[in-house]
Amino acid sequence: MRKEHINKEVEKLIRQAAEEHKIIIHTLAVGQDHVHAFASLPFDMSPSKATMLLKGRSAYLIFRRFPGFRKRYPKGHFWSPGKFIRSVSNVTSGAIKNYIENQQLDKLHETMEQLEKEPAQLNLTGFF
Repeated sequence: MRKEHINKEVEKLIRQAAEEHKIIIHTLAVGQDHVHAFASLPFDMSPSKATMLLKGRSAYLIFRRFPGFRKRYPKGHFWSPGKFIRSVSNVTSGAIKNYIENQQLDKLHETMEQLEKEPAQLNLTGFF
């Protein structure tokens, strides 16, 4: 999505999809080839389920708003199958909001490296 007006419309449609599923989006950034979102989910909804609902419903709304996209995505898959989800734990909501709003993409690689180390840090056997 290289055109700003399309990004704005896609953002609006993602927010609409979220509202329909009672997902609260605090911060949302739509880039050319990815989306960052900071959201609160209903208590009984898993992050994977929320992602599935947002991607599915927003794709439907996007194809309705931009019928020409059907030619670009003939198999009906607007979003790629990949996703990255992380719950807020040792990071403040302000830090996440700042990260998304400023699109610090250079920090994304650094964050991915930290995630590789995280399982060892969270291992409970170290506490016994």
